[in-house]
Amino acid sequence: MKKLIISTLTWLGIMSSASASENMIEHLSIFERAVIEAKTTNDFLPVWNLFINTRFFVIVKTDEKNSTTNNFVFSIFNSQETKDSPMVLVSEKIERLENPGSNKAIQVTGAELVKMLNPEVGIMVGTADGGLGIPKHLVQWIKNSITTVH
Repeated sequence: MKKLIISTLTWLGIMSSASASENMIEHLSIFERAVIEAKTTNDFLPVWNLFINTRFFVIVKTDEKNSTTNNFVFSIFNSQETKDSPMVLVSEKIERLENPGSNKAIQVTGAELVKMLNPEVGIMVGTADGGLGIPKHLVQWIKNSITTVH
């Protein structure tokens, strides 16, 4: 959870993120490379295109009686660090989520995630360089874009 709070603080500009070294960039996914590039160019369209096809882990709360993940709700993070906007935390790497307690994680594409999310919930993507926040209005824009295309 500490990593995610630091990522959130970095995203909000409360903490500064150390610049990524060339060695670190070599080990990043295509999505994470696009995020780093977008943060420098302010052109996020390539990120959104990659986001919908990238597989992310997301923490869910399951029904104690149900051993499958067919009956779940997303674990929502809501705090001052996210300006009290509810967000679901996701990452391509499960270890960045620091799965607490008996909660489970599922893996979904970005497109599947935005289709399942409540319209009032944003997304915080844990990345190697600190994170990428997707506010609820952008989540809805992505969802609408997917619906329009398909």
